[in-house]
Amino acid sequence: MQLGARYDGSAVVAGEDGDDVPPDSLTRYTPSGVPGGRAPHLWLGGGRGPGSSLFDRFGPGFTLLRLGRNAPRAQALRTAAAVRGVPLTVLDVPDPAARELYGRDLALVRPDQHLAWRGDREPGDADALLARLVGG
Repeated sequence: MQLGARYDGSAVVAGEDGDDVPPDSLTRYTPSGVPGGRAPHLWLGGGRGPGSSLFDRFGPGFTLLRLGRNAPRAQALRTAAAVRGVPLTVLDVPDPAARELYGRDLALVRPDQHLAWRGDREPGDADALLARLVGG
């Protein structure tokens, strides 16, 4: 249940209408890139040791995943985070399997490793999105 805990409808999660939220289950975890759930795991490269887990690369604050080979630069999100003083690590994950797993080109992961937002392009108002996600 811990891995499958979700925060759908939370004020600090920006999901999309029509997102296919995985069903609740006490016995089975279904990885999903839908905001509100724990970020799905992925091994990076061929290794399985320290530093090879996607989670090992998350920053101490928010982490913006740029997924696939054609992900947007996300400069507006970077700028908005810097202006607000929100710690943001930007992580490029060009592996097509990562893009498929998360379902979008960009995914913003909260410090607790749950997905806060995702999109194929930057939000129209990056500052407003960050204000919502950090509660201010």
